[in-house]
Amino acid sequence: MKQLRKAEWQKGYLIKKNLALCAWVLMLLAGFAGILSHPENIPSLVACVLALAGAGLTLPRLIRYCRKTYHSMPALNRRLTKEEQEELVKHVEIRECLRNNG
Repeated sequence: MKQLRKAEWQKGYLIKKNLALCAWVLMLLAGFAGILSHPENIPSLVACVLALAGAGLTLPRLIRYCRKTYHSMPALNRRLTKEEQEELVKHVEIRECLRNNG
């Protein structure tokens, strides 16, 4: 489990996930703030509606990206549950430790 977590951190998947989530929240807040602050200004209203539409359209992809258990194993994310993936990783790491020590 440690090797997989280390690989996830080295490739920056956890940081990318948090940055994507922050960008989405910022887009959503900008859309709502623009609509509430200047509803009479048509160009800014259009920009705010586009920001909200962009946030709405990207939400399913963002949820799918954030819910992935391990980004290093994309094929297993679709086929196995989180518990099955962790058990598989644990058995592989135990086998590697025995191979390296033995």
